[in-house]
Amino acid sequence: MITLHDVPADALNRLAGLRLGDGPEYASPGDRMILDTTPGISFHEIRADGQLIGAFKLDPHYHERHDFAGPDDIGLRGVLIDVDHRGKGFGAQAMAALPALARARFPTATGLVLTVNVKNPQASAAYLKAGFADDGEIYHGGALGPQHIMRLVLR
Repeated sequence: MITLHDVPADALNRLAGLRLGDGPEYASPGDRMILDTTPGISFHEIRADGQLIGAFKLDPHYHERHDFAGPDDIGLRGVLIDVDHRGKGFGAQAMAALPALARARFPTATGLVLTVNVKNPQASAAYLKAGFADDGEIYHGGALGPQHIMRLVLR
């Protein structure tokens, strides 16, 4: 069973061992992810049957850095499933569980928004399966090239 949990600032080191594996880095490995000091950002872990298998960040100020996001949108950033746990459907399950966590943590938020590299169809498929919609816009500010903008309505 997949569960999502807040990670307090004094416990971020437990995410440091999450690894990407070979290939393009569409997210940061855990040891780099935890260095993100973006104001207001929160870190969350993904567990499968109690075992840490991944992490992600939620950014309530995403709209201040990305004009495609609205002030009531929460940015989903840096979704990482450890290399040893990929291909098992955990990413899609985690994203399906995400709206409940986002609604509880950000009661006035109306949506989640993210970008996903156009060369990362596995991630796009997981987000679509979890209810995100690709609105057809392309964000060209990504470090690894163009990215689809995807949204999920929370309320």
